[in-house]
Amino acid sequence: MTDHSHNNRPADDLLMVGLNHRTAPLELRERVAFNSSQVTEALARFRAGLPDVETVILATCNRVELYCAAPGGGEPAKASSAALISADRLKAFLADFHGIDLSQLDGHTYERRDEAVVRHLFAVTSSLDSMVLGETQILSQVKQAYQLAVQASAVGPVFHAMFQRALAAAKEVHEQTDLAGGRVSVASVAVDLVQSVFDRFDNKVVLLIGAGKMAALMLRYMAALKPGKIVVANRSAEKAATIAAQYNCAIANFSQLDPHLVEADIVLTGTGSAEPLLTAERMRGIVRQRSYRPLVMVDVAVPRDVEGGVGKLSNVYLYNVDDLEKVVTQTHARRTQAVDQSMQLLQRHEREFVHWLGARNIGPVVKALYQHCHHIGHVELQELLAAQPELTPEQRQAVGKMVHRVISKLLHHPVTQLSAPDMTADRVTLVKVMEHLFKLDDAGADKPER
Repeated sequence: MTDHSHNNRPADDLLMVGLNHRTAPLELRERVAFNSSQVTEALARFRAGLPDVETVILATCNRVELYCAAPGGGEPAKASSAALISADRLKAFLADFHGIDLSQLDGHTYERRDEAVVRHLFAVTSSLDSMVLGETQILSQVKQAYQLAVQASAVGPVFHAMFQRALAAAKEVHEQTDLAGGRVSVASVAVDLVQSVFDRFDNKVVLLIGAGKMAALMLRYMAALKPGKIVVANRSAEKAATIAAQYNCAIANFSQLDPHLVEADIVLTGTGSAEPLLTAERMRGIVRQRSYRPLVMVDVAVPRDVEGGVGKLSNVYLYNVDDLEKVVTQTHARRTQAVDQSMQLLQRHEREFVHWLGARNIGPVVKALYQHCHHIGHVELQELLAAQPELTPEQRQAVGKMVHRVISKLLHHPVTQLSAPDMTADRVTLVKVMEHLFKLDDAGADKPER
């Protein structure tokens, strides 16, 4: 990993760095996209340098996010690993892994720390941060990201609890609110877009390229419009045959798509190809053979299946995932009430998880705080007693008890408040402030300053 300079801010217990359809153009999202095997490789490479850091990589067509949890327990080796986590390091890793210059990420990434990481993940998993509000595919994508990290042994107690709670909260949102009412997925919006172009479909030929989850969803919605003919093509003929059989579709040879591209009125693509399948050069010849009949193409893949230049060809109307965002604006407005209800549910889940996380971290800090303060009290008491030799044993004992009571009473209220289940402040930040103010993370914490 290239050594980039980092800032000097303290390491975070939870940290996430990402980019999505709102912050980064499609061209950049293509360059930092991960497939499943790349996620596994990236987790292994990242943890080779930081084996104690919990790590999950969430990669979809609209976002890439790297989640990290610093190890707890106060062990020196683990504390050293935690100190190396920073937003700069995560961005540098993302750039290095994909072989791009770090400067290309400037202005396109976002960061979340500590409790904000929990809030963000819960919103993402529940589709509140999706291009299409209420879409359910993100739930399975988060679950897959979590499972890949588990298989890579990159998840510990914090992320086991956090991601399982996020999945449970998302299911509750979809079951108890109308957020998912109507057709709400990237696939359904893609078909809605096609429907806005044509008045009728009984005389249209549809070519579907791909047989994954997104392609299967597009086929389902497209079949409901009863087009004249649907042709399915995929690298795996077996997978193409499986989804085609559900709707009595024809099957095309993936290596011989050109005749079907000439015939089609609508082309839907959603493969996992790392390179464009349909280039401008290839499609230029197809367009001539079509006698310049209109062709609508919807590409939901990231990286893209269809080169951007194809959209500049005569009578070709190309839409990609970023174009779909314009279609869903009205859908978002209609779901305002459902969003509010969803936020209330997520806030409850967030409070409960943050309390669990805070209680998990507070114990060692409270213990260290009491030991630190009582050590100072003991040192000061011994100096006082040494300067007052005339005190009787009973008086010495009484002074000792008084010092102990004063320290305990001074600490009782802040410690009780910090541990309270209904505390709404940033508990993780307060714990860090306490460690800093009392020098609890300092090797010389037990040595009072003179």
